[in-house]
Amino acid sequence: MDLSIRPATPADAPRLHALHTASVRRICAPHYAQDVIDGWLAHRAPAGYLTRIERGELFVVEREGSIVGFGEATPGVVVACYVDPAFARRGVGSVIMAHALALARRGHQGPIRVQATLNAVPFYGRFGFCEL
Repeated sequence: MDLSIRPATPADAPRLHALHTASVRRICAPHYAQDVIDGWLAHRAPAGYLTRIERGELFVVEREGSIVGFGEATPGVVVACYVDPAFARRGVGSVIMAHALALARRGHQGPIRVQATLNAVPFYGRFGFCEL
């Protein structure tokens, strides 16, 4: 699959919100009660991504010009890795993680942290992360 990575832009915020919501509802949902999922998503809106976009912390992965995943990283931390459910288990998450890890390492010495959803613990384990 031919994928490209670019920084997220303010115009991407609605798509990031839709993808994030779909990913949580379809990929994370089997591991959480419905009220937890609803609470997780209750106060999210496209505008909530703008500050992180402006700070350069969010990036998108595209396939044929369409966003199929996004990631977020700050020095020392992989903050987010979300994949469109239609592209789950097709390598998109690994592309996101490789880029997020590179960003998290930039200007940072020491361990990289990540907070994982229950469904993502095995995924992050493949990148050398362990539960604390």
